[in-house]
Amino acid sequence: MKNITKFLMAFLCLGMIFASCNKDNIDYDELNRQQIEAARKEKARRDSLLRIQAPQLEQYAKTKWGSDAKYSDSTGIWYKVELAPSTETPYAYTGTIGYYGPAANAWSATFNFKGELMNGTVFDKNTDGVPKVYDDIRNAIKVYNTAWVQAFIPTIINIQGQDVRFEGLLPKGLQKGDKISFISPSYYTFDQTEYTAGSEKVTVPKNTPVVYTIDLKAVGAVK
Repeated sequence: MKNITKFLMAFLCLGMIFASCNKDNIDYDELNRQQIEAARKEKARRDSLLRIQAPQLEQYAKTKWGSDAKYSDSTGIWYKVELAPSTETPYAYTGTIGYYGPAANAWSATFNFKGELMNGTVFDKNTDGVPKVYDDIRNAIKVYNTAWVQAFIPTIINIQGQDVRFEGLLPKGLQKGDKISFISPSYYTFDQTEYTAGSEKVTVPKNTPVVYTIDLKAVGAVK
């Protein structure tokens, strides 16, 4: 997995800083060692999960989607995409340079979606005929985790005149009228948490890969 340590360090640093911000006499060398060790352990955990799950994900994608199945080597995500035939101007995803480096800005989105277990059991979806509306996509990501970020954002976002490479699955990012189905390693979805809050009252066990389909109706700036 490319650059995984950098992303893990950024995430872990936040927790460490918030936990320590009210303490005096902080040993920053020790804090740095703790962060590095935590990132090492997290990478080892994810690598172990990926070795187990990668063959399952590949088999599912190739069986379900056949020759339409595509693979992202940098994320381990398999996906199938149906691009909109429209030629209208695509939404331009944006980003900023923050303390921990480049980051994609949030966006709003309206879509139909479905979440399934690998056996086809639906555990979550929007109400039939009523697309889900997120004025800020971060509210969806809090629930469904970072696989949704990768499904939406472009592979490259121009930030302050510089092309910055992200782990987005599609060159232009998900656009109005596009439909994407994807299955990812479990650490990009519910990871070590059992999910029970779906619309279908189906439990998703922890460390379980799931399949999402997003049919995008609109995308734009945060409202």
